[in-house]
Order: sequence, then C-alpha cells, then structure tokens
Amino acid sequence: MFEIKYRDACARICDWKFGKYKVRTPNIAIVVNPDKQIVTPAELCDIFGAEIIITNAYIIKKSKNAKKIEKEGMHKFYSWNGPIYTDSGTFQMYSHGSVTIRPQETIDYQKKIGSDIITPLDMFTLPKDNRETAVHKLEETSKRISDARLSVSEQLLVGPVQGGRFIDLREKASLSVGKSGADVFAIGGIVPLMERYEFSRLIDTVMTVKMNIPPGRPVHAFGCGHPMLFSLLVLAGVDLFDSAAYALYAEDKRYMTVRGTFKIDDMHELPCSCPACSGKKPSDMDKRSIAMHNLYVTFGEIRTIRQAIMDGVLFELVEQRVRAHPALLEAYVHLLQNKDYSDFIEKYDPVTKGSAFFYTGAESAMRPAIHRARKRLHERYIPPKGRKGYLVRSFDRFAKSTDNIHFIVRESLYGVVPSDILNIYPFGQTIVPPTASKETHPGADDSLNKYISTYRQYYRSLHIISKYKDAKDLDDYEKEPHDHLLEARSVLMYQYGGGAEKILYGDIKLEVSRKTGRLRRIYIGKDILGTIRAEDGMFVPARLGAERLKDALKKISYRVVVSDDAVPFVMEGKSVFSRFVIDADREIRPYDEVLIVDSSDKLVGTGRCLLNYDEMMDFRDGVAVKTRIGFS
Repeated sequence: MFEIKYRDACARICDWKFGKYKVRTPNIAIVVNPDKQIVTPAELCDIFGAEIIITNAYIIKKSKNAKKIEKEGMHKFYSWNGPIYTDSGTFQMYSHGSVTIRPQETIDYQKKIGSDIITPLDMFTLPKDNRETAVHKLEETSKRISDARLSVSEQLLVGPVQGGRFIDLREKASLSVGKSGADVFAIGGIVPLMERYEFSRLIDTVMTVKMNIPPGRPVHAFGCGHPMLFSLLVLAGVDLFDSAAYALYAEDKRYMTVRGTFKIDDMHELPCSCPACSGKKPSDMDKRSIAMHNLYVTFGEIRTIRQAIMDGVLFELVEQRVRAHPALLEAYVHLLQNKDYSDFIEKYDPVTKGSAFFYTGAESAMRPAIHRARKRLHERYIPPKGRKGYLVRSFDRFAKSTDNIHFIVRESLYGVVPSDILNIYPFGQTIVPPTASKETHPGADDSLNKYISTYRQYYRSLHIISKYKDAKDLDDYEKEPHDHLLEARSVLMYQYGGGAEKILYGDIKLEVSRKTGRLRRIYIGKDILGTIRAEDGMFVPARLGAERLKDALKKISYRVVVSDDAVPFVMEGKSVFSRFVIDADREIRPYDEVLIVDSSDKLVGTGRCLLNYDEMMDFRDGVAVKTRIGFS
C-alpha cells in the first residue's frame, strides 16, 4: 500500500505499508555494514527514528559474519524490527572488477538472509559507456527484472532504471520497468553525476524517469545521501534516499551540512547545536561524533522537507537550499525553464495551498503555479461588458469594481489581473517585496498589450492610470457599492472554465463578511449555492451549486466517475478510494473541488480531489476524493 497524505509540487508524503511494516516517505534508508558499524541499527532507531535500513547482499556474502547472517537472518543479526532493503551489490562488483554472483543467485540469496525489499542484479551503466553498451545493459537489466518478478512474491521487488547518459534510453528503461510489475522504482547510475556536481543532468535523469513510470509506487534515488540535494529531488518526485555518506564522510573527517561538506580540520566553529556538536569545538569531534552529527543533519533535513510539504512551502525551502551552490541553482532553474518538466510538475502541484506564495528570487516567477494562473486567466476569463475599464498599478490591488467601473491590476508576477479575481489563489496570497521590479515577469508589458487588444471591445472605454484617485471621472466612485456578483461570476469562470458562471441565475442573494467586506456565501432564495472559502477565495459548491455546475459544464468536466459498487458509500458521505475510480477529467488537479458521478453521469456527491487523473488511474490504495456531500 502506498497512499498520499500530503503533497506539494511532485513531492508527496505517503504512508508506505508492506507486510507488517509502515514507512512514511520521503525518507532515507541508512546503509549498514555487517562488519563495521560506527552507529548501530538500534541507535539509528532509538536516537534518530530511522524506519528503514539498507544493506548489501554482496558485502554480506563476502562478510566474516556471512554464515551467522545466513543462519539467523538479517533482522536478528542487526537487532532490527523494521524493514530491511537489500542492494544486490552491482556497484561493488563493478568497482571491484569481478562478478561472483549470477542474477538468480542474488535473488535467492537475498531471500535466504531475510530481505524485505529485493534488488535484482542490474548492470551498472557508466557515464563513459557508449550507446551500444548502454543499450545492452538496459536490455539485460530489463530481462533480469522480469525474471526476478517470477520468483519474488512475498517480498517487494525493486526495478532499477538504467540507461546511463542517454536520456532516450532512460525513457525506454522507465517504460520497461513500469510494465515489469516492480514495487519500487530505483534510479540507478546517478552517483557519478552527483560526484561531478552535474546536477542539471541529474534533474534530466530524474524527470525523464518520473515522466515515464506509473505514479503509484515509490521512487528511490539510488546512492543519493547528501542532504543538500534532498529538497530539490523531493520536489521533482523522489520518495526515498539511501546514505552511507554519514559514515564514509566521518572516516575522512568530513562534516555534512545542508550547504555542503566541510573538512573538520578547516573549521573554527561548529555551526550546529545537535547533541553531537553541542558544547564542542571542531577539535573535539572524533569520527563517531562526526558520524552522529551527519545523521542528525540528514534526518533533520528529511523532517524539514516533510513539514514544508505539509505547509505547502516546499518551493520556498528549495529556493533557500539551492543557493548553497551555483550548480544547484542552475539545476533548479533548468527544472523550471524546461517546458516539459514544468508542465509535468503543474499536473501534480495542488491548485491551492495552506500558505502564501512567497517570492524569494527571480526563479520564483518560474514556478508552475504562475504559469497555470496566467494560462487559466487567459483561457477562461472574460471581462464584464459595457463598463469603464482602468488598468492600475499593483499597489492599488484592493481597488473595488462596481456596476460602472472595472479595475484591472498590473501585477509584477502575473502581468494583468482583474480585481474581481484578486482574492483567489494564488493572486490574493502572493507576497512580492516592493523592491521586485517588472523583471519578475519579463512579459508584463506583453501581457498588458495582449489584454488591451483582446478585451478593449468589452469596455465603454479603457484607460491606463497610476492610481484610481488620479482619474477625474471617479469622484463618486467610493460611494458606489462593490460588485460582489461580478466577483462570484469571475471566480466560477476562473475555477471551472467558461460556462460555470451560468449557474448564477434566479433570486441571487450574496452574503458578505462584515469584518473583511469579502464575499462569503451565495444563495438562490433561501437555498445555498455555495461558499467562497476565506483562505483561498475558491468556490465550494453546495448541493444546488453542484447540480447546476453539472448542467453547465461539458460532460466529464470536473467530474470523477466512480464504479457502481462505490455509489452507496459516496451517497453516505464516505470518501472515494482510487480503486473505485473508473474515469475522470484529465484537467483535474490536486485539491480541485469536483463533482462525483456514477457511470451514467448521475450526480452522487461533491468533494475535494486529492489526486490527479493519472494517479487515480494507477494508485492501488488510498483516497482519491475526500467527499464533502453525498447525495442520496
């Protein structure tokens, strides 16, 4: 079972359950060596809260403790009650220049020593390998995964994704592994890229894999164990890391931080207050102390990332972390500027978040949420007809529109935004410092000109002014009431697309907050149509609103279709599980407010979608839609 609990960008916090075990991802599997343990597995659990460890079948087979482990099993030998992931030893056999285990032998051996997650003997692809060699290794690895699937049933099976430096081969490998029935997708052959700080190529590799595998299983970045990389790779969709670095670096007296690695002998101060460092000088740090510190930093960063996902601020965290090294910043910008990558992330990025959109630098303007907002505004919004239009600067963003006046705000990030949708996420939740110029949106002038040329015909007149008080014909403007009906119309249009505004008919009554002056509820007579959610300005339909939306929107639009077996449960208000979804609108994004229908398109409920279309079609477990109202 692999179930999403929280999400941001391509990152997801999941409960990964298998056998008697439960692991919360993103997480890290700490590498343990049967012959050398600078930190014991018991300490990993008790001190750091480790949930999973990884060890190497090849090293165990060569170990002085091999016979003991073969007899009693790894769990007893390591005194470990959690899951144990075993690597086949591909990299070690490559580095030692010999192959002493055949593919089926390593599968049988991993079973024998009690592995919970088994890795087939893949063929390690080197950066220097030519295309012919890379193709051979890819095909052989794919065959070994398929063969392993036939004999691995009680344990989880890892599907290593090879292909080396050839991106098209990575794509081919991903498609092959995705069809193999593997339970974990492991991106192999990336250690050389990390060692050479080729982080943009690392992003190319990770994104190629993510874009070509089913989304319903965990993704492991094999060999990645440095915390400076975690947040960026989690944002790109990596769920699991592994680390021997904590011990290897300690042996060389290297001190890990989220900003990089430092030689302890070159340090004058310890910038950390973890228990291993507290009250000490660099000269006091022995190898064990450094290893303990490295683990504190590693687990601390994993927890920081999970909290950022829960809070909806992972982009902000990443934008802090990538400034640790120019190659990291370059990789992040590469991720955002590549249209295929950005479009892919947008499909998984929630349409609303529990925190404000913080501008932290020029790359903030490249986030998928910005592109989505501009696209929806351009494709879905139509201004009201017959009014005087005024384009004002962004510091007049709270200027109200009335029956006669329509304000359009020139925003530094979004270009131009009509005042009637400024309360909806992300427009009303974006915080940009006053010092940020129009460089945050290089196309701001183009956006302005495009708006004028497209929509001038809708206005009696259209003017560009600095402040609304500068307009001579607005003397009585402040006496006019705010046009909240226009706001309701525009929110529906932006959120659901053209046609949604048609649900506003009949005896419309609007409830406005006395405290904030903002629209809160929409009624038709005494019946509630829906609520405008205070924190993000989104429309949440009541039963009447859902019924009207279903009639107003095109078939399948913003619908999740459930099997007949699930209908009675939805009607009782119970959530929709992904295995009961038989179809859905491909334009649905996480946290969209959706209509739940049966196979005949009968409305049976409404709810908040937790998954996008691809995830609903692939995830085996977990909630797809959190039902708000069931219609009996």
